[in-house]
Amino acid sequence: MKHVLLTFLISISTIPSAFCQTGDEGAGMAWEDFMAVMMEETDEESIDEETMEQLYELYSNPIDLNTATQTDLEQVPFLSEEQVADILQYVRRNGPMLSLGELMMIRTLTKKEREMLRLFVKAEATQPFRYTPSLKKLLKYSNHKVVWRTDVPFYTKEGYKDVPAEVLIKSPNKVYRGDKFHHAFRYTFSASNRLRAGVQMEKDAGERGVDYVAGYVMLKDIGCVERAVAGCYRVSFGKGLAINSGMKFSKLMMLNTADRMDAGITPHSSINESGYFTGAAATLRLKQWQLSAFGSYRKEDGTYNSDSTGMSSLKTDGLHRTRLERSKKGNLAVSNLGGNIHWEHKELRLSATAVVTHFDMPLLPRHNTTASMYRLYNASGQDFMVGSLSYAYRFKTLFFSGETAVSHTEHQSGTASLNMLRWKVNPSNALTLIGRHYGAKFVSINGKAFGENSRVQNEQGLLMGWKSKSIRYTDLEAYVDAMYFPWFKQGVSASSYGYEGVIQALFSTHERWNLLARYRLKAKQKDFTYDFGTKAFTTLEYNTHQSLKLQLNYTLSPFITLRTSATGTQVSFGINPNEHGFAICENLRWQNPNTECRIDLGIAYFNTDTYNTRIYHYEPSLLYTFGSTSYYYKGIRTTLFASIPLIKHSLSINAKLGMTKYFNRSTISSGLEMIDANHREDLQVQLQYKF
Repeated sequence: MKHVLLTFLISISTIPSAFCQTGDEGAGMAWEDFMAVMMEETDEESIDEETMEQLYELYSNPIDLNTATQTDLEQVPFLSEEQVADILQYVRRNGPMLSLGELMMIRTLTKKEREMLRLFVKAEATQPFRYTPSLKKLLKYSNHKVVWRTDVPFYTKEGYKDVPAEVLIKSPNKVYRGDKFHHAFRYTFSASNRLRAGVQMEKDAGERGVDYVAGYVMLKDIGCVERAVAGCYRVSFGKGLAINSGMKFSKLMMLNTADRMDAGITPHSSINESGYFTGAAATLRLKQWQLSAFGSYRKEDGTYNSDSTGMSSLKTDGLHRTRLERSKKGNLAVSNLGGNIHWEHKELRLSATAVVTHFDMPLLPRHNTTASMYRLYNASGQDFMVGSLSYAYRFKTLFFSGETAVSHTEHQSGTASLNMLRWKVNPSNALTLIGRHYGAKFVSINGKAFGENSRVQNEQGLLMGWKSKSIRYTDLEAYVDAMYFPWFKQGVSASSYGYEGVIQALFSTHERWNLLARYRLKAKQKDFTYDFGTKAFTTLEYNTHQSLKLQLNYTLSPFITLRTSATGTQVSFGINPNEHGFAICENLRWQNPNTECRIDLGIAYFNTDTYNTRIYHYEPSLLYTFGSTSYYYKGIRTTLFASIPLIKHSLSINAKLGMTKYFNRSTISSGLEMIDANHREDLQVQLQYKF
């Protein structure tokens, strides 16, 4: 073990001098810098890794601003409706951009937003073709990318240990079926942003052989066809009440993008094994109209109920490591059919969506006990229908948008509505008001929208947010969100309330450094049992989480950047003693400003009373992955990340070595995932080849 780690460290330290040669282009904001910003502005407990993968796919296939449509630019998560409109208007008035330096002429874009936008857009002053291209021209301007990744753990979990044959006969789920290595492969073909195709494959640790294969082909801007996808794809219309298999952002990010709607159809290029469609989808543009339709049929994982007459639950983690997990694979055939009609005129936009879902076996969630009564209004049956109307209107400095939906199933019908009002008070201040009403009987199989719950159901709330640049050198963001849950939830046996408040300030007097300070208070009611010896009774009490984070980013030189953070947490619940935790993290980055060569060294010390006071922290990671790590209990973690261009603009290697040691634990995790030691070491290696 020690020899392996030592060899890796020596090889990493010698590679830079050999391969990191000076290039011609200067370095702006890197992808890792953007990921760090996303972490700063995201609720760490609700990070959507699928969203991060989609953002990297957008980064890999930047949008040409000179041919971009509103739908294209609305894929960029931090752009508001006003900023999208201003970019499009600038190109219409002034003609094609000659370089991205012209973004400075768009006043609604801040310096930070311009730097982030450069990662996702380009400006090609001369187009290889302006009209519908031929297949020959598409292939001429094409490029290919292959990415391969493997994860190597330097430890053995309980599920990989040898078990006597007689024990396996009685308990076949005591071991994983495959080896402990994780592998992933991606291939992407792109031709002038008009034609894209890709395939991705994955084997999770513990699985036997390649367990997941998906692919797609997409045409874009060919005649009246704005977008057409065959294979695996994702769909998002309106605000996500009826259908959203794409991105979902945090409450802080929604303060800037509250007026957005209709992300449309995008290819599924992720190794996430759930939440996508398989079939075909297309969007046609006819002047002020957009017409979209999609159809899908795919097998999904599910758990049979006791008499095999239906499904008690769906399985979405994509893991098939044990015989039991394997038995749940592909048990349920799901068909989806839907469409959208979008119309816009000047400042008004309307959008109507309809989705029909059919299961070949009924979904029958159990709710026959007091503890399971929260499932009473969960999706049940075989057929589900949702229809919605979305709307958006802009009047000077006021932006109003929303969606109202109606659902119908065999057992119940319900309604949901999400409405947002944004007022740009002046160039330095903006106020946002977001109201939501998701009925307990509303069922949207494919819905994913703004809110506290994972499903668009059983939630009411009102959020008030404020963004300000009025204080010199300081960007302020704050919101207060009041929540009400009419029906039971897991661990909550009555109607309940909650509230959340966040205030964040980013202070900087020089481009070489900035200081972030963020305070978050979040409280939701849960069942709490008071025990008085012979008597006990249960009531609702607020489970309150508080956290304070300070982070300093400092650029020492064009080669060296430091990021230092300190985070403290506190959890209060009923009469239980308060629980505390803190973490101190340091990251040092060395990079050649003229190449993509980079090395990151990170170290963190953490000390928390329990898992409840865990602390989330961002770590530099491989492409297509989001390095959000949670620290809990007491220990130290170190990471070494290297990104080395072996052949300029063609072949590169990324590697990450992570080591975690706990000071107050003798084992890590439990069950088949248990490691019989107080430390763990992992190596991730990724090769990327472009041609």
